[in-house]
Amino acid sequence: MTENKKKFFLATLIVAISNLLSRILGLLRSTILAAIYGATENNGIADCYNASFVLPDIIYNLTVFGVISIVLVPFFSGILSNRDGLADNNDELDKNCCAMLNFFFMMVAVISLITCFFAPVIVKNFLVKGFADDSYKIATTIRLTRIMLLQPLFVTLAGILGAYMNAKERYTSYSIAMLFYNVGIIVGILLLNKKIGIDAAAWGTVLGSFLWFIIQLFGAVFSGFRYRFMLPQFDKEFFSLIFLAIPRVIALGGEQFVKFFITGYASFLCAGALTIYSYAENFSMVPYGMIAVSLSTTAFPIFSKSFAIGEYDKMLESLFDKLKVLLFLILPICSLMIVLRLEMIDILLGYKSFTKQDTLLTGSTFFAYMLGIPFYSITIVVAKYFYAQKRTFMPMIISLLMCFTTIVSSYLLIRVLPENMKISGLAYGRTAGYLIQMILLLIMIFSAKKVRYTVFPKIQILEIARVIAMNLIFVLGIFFIHSWILSYITENILLKTKLQFLMSGCITGFTAILLYFLLGVVFKLPYFNLIISRLK
Repeated sequence: MTENKKKFFLATLIVAISNLLSRILGLLRSTILAAIYGATENNGIADCYNASFVLPDIIYNLTVFGVISIVLVPFFSGILSNRDGLADNNDELDKNCCAMLNFFFMMVAVISLITCFFAPVIVKNFLVKGFADDSYKIATTIRLTRIMLLQPLFVTLAGILGAYMNAKERYTSYSIAMLFYNVGIIVGILLLNKKIGIDAAAWGTVLGSFLWFIIQLFGAVFSGFRYRFMLPQFDKEFFSLIFLAIPRVIALGGEQFVKFFITGYASFLCAGALTIYSYAENFSMVPYGMIAVSLSTTAFPIFSKSFAIGEYDKMLESLFDKLKVLLFLILPICSLMIVLRLEMIDILLGYKSFTKQDTLLTGSTFFAYMLGIPFYSITIVVAKYFYAQKRTFMPMIISLLMCFTTIVSSYLLIRVLPENMKISGLAYGRTAGYLIQMILLLIMIFSAKKVRYTVFPKIQILEIARVIAMNLIFVLGIFFIHSWILSYITENILLKTKLQFLMSGCITGFTAILLYFLLGVVFKLPYFNLIISRLK
């Protein structure tokens, strides 16, 4: 393994472990929320909390995240690489980072204040129109939304400092900061729930975003960051950066419109529909966040450097190598989570206010959403490949087509599916959108006129095909093994349901690891030799 690959492997491992821990805390957060507030119980009060995320997320994604995700990391990296990272380059980096911090913080603050004022109109007439007959849920959603509007302020600061840390290739504090977001929510609920009810979850979210920012700030300061109050020079370079981000912002706008649509339509379904959909989405995002986000985060600087020096063949080979690693890791995890979905949901959520009916509805919705996670995971890696080439227009168009497909598919499925599957219809619509987006992005890889490839990555594509074939056999095998294990435990061992599920999950999981390892040896994938050598 070369030095660059070792560095990439270590960086990805750091981010992946932190993402895993963050997702585990996220699952704990979901368990606490489900036990206290339920889904269909308590008149679906948890729907109000989930709906309150929408407007703050729209503000952050449309004003800051689009710029951070594709502009700031390459911009900051370019400053450092001008003179091989000399001290004056670090000072220039600090100045630009401070300018971006101050500018975007003030912009988000103004937009949040305006949104806070108009929140009653937006929430009642557009966001959750289905709650119109329940004045208490409308008032609660408005109140929680106003509290949550503090969140984008702290997340904005944390995001820009995260771009600063990524540019310096310092991933430790960047990764640790993610953990404290869920810590804040958990602490807020446990300490304040008895006093202020569902408001505790909103204030906990604000606390989590503040902790996220503070950890990022400490990491940046430790890396040499020095704050000063200044604004960016509104010159040609600044507007060129903003112009470069516009396609990404438009794409994110389409994504936020989809979330707005899903929230609005879920408000017309049964009480708890939005909460059930949110749990299914959050659980599905565990492998995506742990693997796809981690891999794409550390691959982006590699793509950017290869493009900057004109090594297009190396860049293309690196892309397919990353996709191969991605599928090797995420496909078996997704397969296992689908097979064990009822066990997982019952063990994590099935307490107190979360009923058996909630478990079944969440399980069917989770199944529909999880089918699209491999497609969505591929898109984030391929999208970063395009962003490294500063090709943002076509990914924007494709993202908008994905949003259109999702909305139309969800609407049609909700119309035709029976009542107990309407929530799943929203998730199936999501999967359809992710599939279309992945296909179109893959087609676009070889369409760039300014990027000329001389070598077609046949070897990498064949290895990807082997990984997919192996996982098709794996999912069939694990499905039949799980059915037999669960049937045997149910018929021969008298246990309560949760213990049955726990035993079934543990035995199936252990068997799945052995099966995947055996298939890897049969298919002669090189990763298993690497795993064995690392274990030794």
